[in-house]
Amino acid sequence: MTEAGFSVRESGLAPPPPRPRATDQECIMQWLITLETEQDLIVTCRLMNVFRRKGLRIVTLAMASRPNGFSTVAVLESPEADVDHIFNFLRRMEGVQRVTYYRHERSENAAFIFIDADADSSRATDILKTFSESKLIFASHGKFLLEVPAESRRRTAQPDLGIPEVLPFAFVKTTQSASRPELVLASA
Repeated sequence: MTEAGFSVRESGLAPPPPRPRATDQECIMQWLITLETEQDLIVTCRLMNVFRRKGLRIVTLAMASRPNGFSTVAVLESPEADVDHIFNFLRRMEGVQRVTYYRHERSENAAFIFIDADADSSRATDILKTFSESKLIFASHGKFLLEVPAESRRRTAQPDLGIPEVLPFAFVKTTQSASRPELVLASA
């Protein structure tokens, strides 16, 4: 109880859920999800509430406006066994138009690269030069998601993707009818 006579939980200011911990039966997985939603911000609020209730740890999050809604990209951590359930839960959520998720993979298996450059765009520029044929899927506030064509991955020497701000991912599934996800490009 506080001096005002109500508990922190009653005020809605409860602390965030603890970071998921791997047990002998489950493995914590890092994955990237992209979402396209309606323009109503309540959908974004519901998404954040789902992330909290499902015990997801948000590693990084970026959002961009598009003509008829919002595009969101997030790197999340959760037990591997929960990922399919969360994907299916999100795709049925009211106001969510598209959901795509990517699994964190070793760089030689990755078709996508997520760059969290924050204010340092020079690192993103170096990666873009390395993979000059890559396609920019998402860009917002120093967060970039690139699709790297297979031919480019074979011909180009792999950069050191073990640095924290560059994460390789492999496409897993999407709600889009086309096999390639398309998100809005926002000013970085």
